[in-house]
Amino acid sequence: MAHSKVNDYSLNRSDLMSEVVSIIRNSALTQKEIAKILGISAPKVSALMTGKINDFSNNTLVNYLTLLGCNVEIRVLPQRRISRSVKRGKVKVKRSVTRPRKTRIRA
Repeated sequence: MAHSKVNDYSLNRSDLMSEVVSIIRNSALTQKEIAKILGISAPKVSALMTGKINDFSNNTLVNYLTLLGCNVEIRVLPQRRISRSVKRGKVKVKRSVTRPRKTRIRA
């Protein structure tokens, strides 16, 4: 089977589905053979091939890619700087409530 390479790590469900469909189309396999590999029915393969995206979750599509021989890599990257209080995966929290002072009681 042909393997497509995706360089963008921010894939959404439609990108995952496109990858699965592309691999299936580039293979010489029938829908019945694909159904057997994926462990689904032939009508479900048809739904996949016609882009019925609501029938498939991200996890399901990632599983299909794995079953089709792809290595799927998920990366968690630090968040880009949004404001002064949020920097590359770190959050600064300012307390809005002041703590009561400790007072010493004299006997």
